[in-house]
Amino acid sequence: MTPAPVVYVAGDGSGDFNCSGDNDQVQINEALTYVAENIEYTTVYLKGPFTYVIDDTLQIGSNTILEGDSNATIKLAGNARWSSTRPLIKEKSSNSIDITIRGFTIDGNREGNTNVVSGDGYYNLIHLSDCQNISVYNMYLTNNHGDGLKTDNCSNIKFYNNEAYLLGHDVLYAIICSDVEAYNNTITCRTNSGLRLYNTNHASFYNNTITSKSSGGAGIEIQKDGSDSAMDDIEVYNNVIYNTALSGIFIFGSGSYPTSSANVHIHHNQVYDTGTDTSNEVIGGILSDGFNALIENNVIDGAYGAGIVQNNAYFLSPAGSGYVITVRNNIITNTRTSEAGGEGYGIYNLLTDTHSFILQNNSFYNNTGGDYAGVQASPSDITADPQYADRDKHDYHLKSKTGRWNGSSWVNDSISSPCIDAGYSLSDYSNEPEPNGNRINIGQDGNTRYASKSELDVSNNSSENSSDSSDSSDTSDNSEGGSHSSGGSSHSSSGGGGGGGSPEPSRNIEVKELSQVFITNGKAVKFDFTNNATCVVSVSFDAKKTVGKTTAIVEMLKNKSILVSGLPSDNVYKFFNLWVGNGGYGTSNTIENPVVCFKVEKAWIQDEKIDHPSITLNRYNDTKWNPLSTNLSGEDDAYLYFTAKTPGFSPFAITGKIIAKETVIEIPPEPDTQDLEQNNGSTGSEIETKPEQTGNASMSGKENVSMPGFEIIYCIIGLLGLFLYKRG
Repeated sequence: MTPAPVVYVAGDGSGDFNCSGDNDQVQINEALTYVAENIEYTTVYLKGPFTYVIDDTLQIGSNTILEGDSNATIKLAGNARWSSTRPLIKEKSSNSIDITIRGFTIDGNREGNTNVVSGDGYYNLIHLSDCQNISVYNMYLTNNHGDGLKTDNCSNIKFYNNEAYLLGHDVLYAIICSDVEAYNNTITCRTNSGLRLYNTNHASFYNNTITSKSSGGAGIEIQKDGSDSAMDDIEVYNNVIYNTALSGIFIFGSGSYPTSSANVHIHHNQVYDTGTDTSNEVIGGILSDGFNALIENNVIDGAYGAGIVQNNAYFLSPAGSGYVITVRNNIITNTRTSEAGGEGYGIYNLLTDTHSFILQNNSFYNNTGGDYAGVQASPSDITADPQYADRDKHDYHLKSKTGRWNGSSWVNDSISSPCIDAGYSLSDYSNEPEPNGNRINIGQDGNTRYASKSELDVSNNSSENSSDSSDSSDTSDNSEGGSHSSGGSSHSSSGGGGGGGSPEPSRNIEVKELSQVFITNGKAVKFDFTNNATCVVSVSFDAKKTVGKTTAIVEMLKNKSILVSGLPSDNVYKFFNLWVGNGGYGTSNTIENPVVCFKVEKAWIQDEKIDHPSITLNRYNDTKWNPLSTNLSGEDDAYLYFTAKTPGFSPFAITGKIIAKETVIEIPPEPDTQDLEQNNGSTGSEIETKPEQTGNASMSGKENVSMPGFEIIYCIIGLLGLFLYKRG
């Protein structure tokens, strides 16, 4: 044998085990068994160029690598007539661990086995059950009647850097599994989907390119059935899905299960020309039924039927209601009609009794049936040509005068897309290159290093960065409480739950803190702000609607919010904005008994001489400040803690009254007559002339009062004259 750890299989006599091109499973299985039984060996290596024809299943054991040259091929024998569910490669025994398959080709010989129907479980290339730590990569999988890699009850599955071409069912099909990753795969579907999950959780599909040829199915399929398996941690991102026969991404469920067990995050995908089988109802860009989802920063272009649709197109819809899809920062353009009845809407809800949409800062353009059906339009959405770099070549970068990534370098355009800096104002934009306008772009490049650049360099704009010391000098102050628009977002200061996001400029935000919880109908909800970054400690309420994972945001402000006019009547401790959820969540229709817990520094109370029973939380609503019922709830060495009931979430101010000073009435002393006469003696001439000068009629009938001082003076003058006369 070749020295450990590799055992070689060859077709030219140079291997440790040598094959003839007929029933080659015999020698390959001998090699696999040898590795399984000899702990120092880890790898069976298939040498090329050679095609290994097998007429029975290869069985791989634990701690084993099956690899080969790129021109080595395992091929199913013609007219094999195997039973259903019998694969080309399977685990040697149940509960196997650490299985790796890499580097070579598996050919299902579809043409040589025409006596079966594709998709019925025949001739899966790899089927592993009850295994852990599976890696399949750098493979070329092609031309069969079944799945590429099928896994049952397995965990820690990695499927990457593979090319799959015209398989007979799903390329990756994970059933009741966990911890599944599929990335960097290039897939051309023939019969069903590219990547599929069934009752499988903790999964991510990213950086894959998926299309269909001939018929095919959906690009990505996510399916939940019943309540036994949660599917609340599924992420689909950075994929390119195009020309699929059915929808680009298909998410659906059946049976009965709580809404909290079905959640998907779909972001930064490029989906175009999907749903080409227009006679089918399972078409569109993204089709969902029975899942909560956050769908953000995708481009959906040229989809048949609808861009994003909620519809019972396959199986029965799951029992119950309360499924919510938040659609944010997406560009949906050029949707097309279909034979099955899709009118080409941008967003389409056919399940309005049980399912709903929340829309935030999306861009729509040239959708055949219009932008919305069965869903209320959002004031934060925009309708405009997104100015793709080159739609014909499916280059969906946004044109920019300041800089657009062309795949290898930054170039400048003559115009800039209206989708730049027009995204949801609370979305992270920190990964975008500068200048980025301090706001996320709509579309697939939002919050990525390839985002098209902003014309406004906020980071270098002194007026934007300067601290506003005046409470009323901001020209964007909305004194009437109407909507404030900033780069495509909208928010009404008259109340509501932060629909469309906060338009508060960053220069007025001292600090921001976020908290996330999962909101389920009928449950008590509490957002704790554990970083103690702001004056808000927590927000709590009882939920009347299931919305899934939800974010509450506190913005502590340097000055009053731009959404308000005027100041509260008492001394202000802090201004802050509080937003809970999206798209109007946080009204009486969705929550009840909302309470805000906040804290106030004792040092401020002492320094400002505040009467602490007067401390009040004020909410700005209907163009005025409204004091809320506020109660002291506790204290520590540094803070007093208060709770206040609030009818909604919007701008707030914490105020207190200054302790009133005691009023002291000073009674002047009685005048001293002698002092008065002496004073009058020094100003006698003024008193005599004052009535005449002022024309005071009350003094006109009175005699002038002679002053004794003058008589003394006259006497002295007379004596002095007599003295001088006698001397002379």
